[in-house]
Amino acid sequence: MAGLFLCLSAAPLYAQSDLEDGIRAYSDEYIRTEDVRKRLGIANRFFDYLYSVKYIDEPIVFPAGSHIDSVDVNVYYYIAEYHYSNGNYPLAVDYCSRAEECFGLVDDLSKADIYALKAAAYFRMGEFDKVVATLHNSYEIDRKSGDFDRLSSTLNGIASAFVAAGNPQEAEKYILEALAASSLTTNLARKAVLMGTASEMYKAMGDDKQSVSYARQALAIERQIGDSARVGVRLSQLANAELEAGNVKEARMHLLQAIPLLYEAHNYHSWGICQNQMGDIFASQGNDEEAAKHYREAATYFMKHNDKYNEMHAREGLYKATKNDSPSEAMIHLERAKILRDSIYSTETSEAIARYNALYYNNLLLAEKDNAKHRYIFSITISLITLGLLLMIILLGAWITYRRHRRSRMQYEEDIHSLQSRYDEVQELYRRMVTVQMQSDADLTEDDREFLNSLITVIDTAEKEGLSDVNALAEKMHINTVALRRRLKKITSMTPQAYILQIRMQKAKFLLQNYRDMTIAEVTDRCGYAQVANFTRAFTRFYGMTPTEARMQALDASGKEKEEKSHYMRFFRKK
Repeated sequence: MAGLFLCLSAAPLYAQSDLEDGIRAYSDEYIRTEDVRKRLGIANRFFDYLYSVKYIDEPIVFPAGSHIDSVDVNVYYYIAEYHYSNGNYPLAVDYCSRAEECFGLVDDLSKADIYALKAAAYFRMGEFDKVVATLHNSYEIDRKSGDFDRLSSTLNGIASAFVAAGNPQEAEKYILEALAASSLTTNLARKAVLMGTASEMYKAMGDDKQSVSYARQALAIERQIGDSARVGVRLSQLANAELEAGNVKEARMHLLQAIPLLYEAHNYHSWGICQNQMGDIFASQGNDEEAAKHYREAATYFMKHNDKYNEMHAREGLYKATKNDSPSEAMIHLERAKILRDSIYSTETSEAIARYNALYYNNLLLAEKDNAKHRYIFSITISLITLGLLLMIILLGAWITYRRHRRSRMQYEEDIHSLQSRYDEVQELYRRMVTVQMQSDADLTEDDREFLNSLITVIDTAEKEGLSDVNALAEKMHINTVALRRRLKKITSMTPQAYILQIRMQKAKFLLQNYRDMTIAEVTDRCGYAQVANFTRAFTRFYGMTPTEARMQALDASGKEKEEKSHYMRFFRKK
């Protein structure tokens, strides 16, 4: 199961005792402190510490007045992530649960991050019923958001749970939907994860050809990205598929490449999986002594880190490898494997997965009903559109006249000055880039371009006012919500939420790569995010790289910064 939850399992393992002591000290102090102001100070010192030891690559600062719910969730998330990366899955679950208790005024994005991390920890513990229940919460958030990258990640987790629970046939529809959603994004790392899961799924279904094909595609993507740790995971996964297909020589070759890469990257979990696979290879060749040696390495690691699923694999291998020479030892391994199997494949797990399946199909039915309702509303809207447009023009003219008479000359000048703020400088420059892109798209009509231009202006205005609700955007566009969704879907094949996210991320990348003197915090503010942590996670999910990596990518591409910028750039500089 090397490919399951790769987005979290490939995190580096920080095993230094001083780092562990530091994080535990801040954790204990934060939990003991009740005063909100003091907690805020501890949180900022905690993130300063994480940045100083290079555990995070972007500084995170919470200004005075930050809501304590948001602060709590971010602190508990990073503590939970640390414990997860070090294999302490029960403690990771505990801190995720603490974060859930602070969800009061926290945004859906942060909630979904907590659910995903908690589900990954449950997965490592073999508690698949809890994986399904937790990911159901993420699925509800992602389905409403229109964020295809997040949706594909959640569906991947659900498919992984079905595979691990011994029901790969049910996993297929989820992973195929995840691959379809991922095709609408630019996140190559996510595509590799999904193809890895597909490989595991088809292997469990007995389709060796498909399993090997998906594993090779996943490996090719990781090599394109250039992350050696992830390449090691994919080599392990390909070896697993080749071994199942009977290609023992190829499987062993891939494992010999994977093991040192994983060990150097401190990805001991995947290294342990490779030990199981090497045990399988030697067992297939009748070399029980060598097989037992590798199985013992795996069993020791997975037992220590409470990974029931992979320990069960190792114990079953040890039973077969030792039953001839050491029957008493073999019986110990067999009994342990039975206990693990009973714990993993419990009746509660089957019932929980069945309940989720029912919820999934119910959601599809509700979505179809919503679509029918939208079609009906749209047909009525078309018949009334002429009258509606005329009425809006009249009302708009009356409103403008009223505003002009109401405001004094001084107020008018202040409004003009506000319109020339630094946000407009960004919007002016970004609009020029977007306009060039739209003009090069031959499929867009002039009306389409005008519509998208207006929508970009409205989105930018909404960011300044702290709005992201689709109904509010539709109102500012002077059309109803259904018409906005359908028009945007027709032009871009995207939902409003997904289009808003794309605009934000494109603007962020544009600023990062063209204005390298800007801090990450400034880019965060200009793109409508309140917290650097939330912006960094959103950017990383969208592009598969951190903001800092995006900035360095531009530097690497150009070799050195140009001595002179284009004449458009001067409009962006702060006065």
